[in-house]
Amino acid sequence: MAKFIEYKSNPWWTGLYMLCGAVVIPLLACILFIREVISTTGFVVITACGMGGVFLLNEQVERRTRKVTEVASGKLLKRPAKTVHHVVREFREDAAYRTMLLFVSIYVVLFQVASLTFIYRTKGAWAAVGVVLSVSPAVLLLAMSWGSLVRLRIEGDEVQVVHPFLGGWGNRAFRFGEIASVEVRVVYEFFNEGKQVRIGLHDGSSVRYRTWDETKADELVGALKRGVAEAKPAKVDWSELA
Repeated sequence: MAKFIEYKSNPWWTGLYMLCGAVVIPLLACILFIREVISTTGFVVITACGMGGVFLLNEQVERRTRKVTEVASGKLLKRPAKTVHHVVREFREDAAYRTMLLFVSIYVVLFQVASLTFIYRTKGAWAAVGVVLSVSPAVLLLAMSWGSLVRLRIEGDEVQVVHPFLGGWGNRAFRFGEIASVEVRVVYEFFNEGKQVRIGLHDGSSVRYRTWDETKADELVGALKRGVAEAKPAKVDWSELA
């Protein structure tokens, strides 16, 4: 049995959440720091605690608006459908998102190189090291964004997870019977609204698939529901429990 959880999006709360997390809290911390009301440590604490509090509050709001559907393995869904074996369905990463991520990566790299060159010539090597440390989180975030791009291929009762930009590292496969939960959330990246489908497995691991195409996300969730409903229930090895 697997749980399919869909988190409904509330437009006014989403706007307030993004405004507080991206504008109000950092701006307030900057104003207090510029006026010398708080120190550097206070700036970090206010920013981290403020954004953390908003994040936890958003989690509570999402829990109140979620819709949970349980799908039992080995039982077909109510709506009849023809089962076609060995048909490959592929859900690729968004081309628009990949292109935008490429432009952002080029911009960050060029900006970093230009800044390092200018500061190294004017301020010296230690100042350049400070610039590297200050922009390293942005570079790390971009690397994680590239690594999070996945392609899902469904063939028969198997789901293949492919990381196209990691050179084959992290690729894996699992069967529908291993799925414990599927969560669908509305996410915002680069000021665009999309959906994230998180597939949780019984072994505790998970796979996240993001797309700006809501139709593609809905098709993926539908395929996962059909696969779980048609999958054979996993057999319990009682010897391991003894």
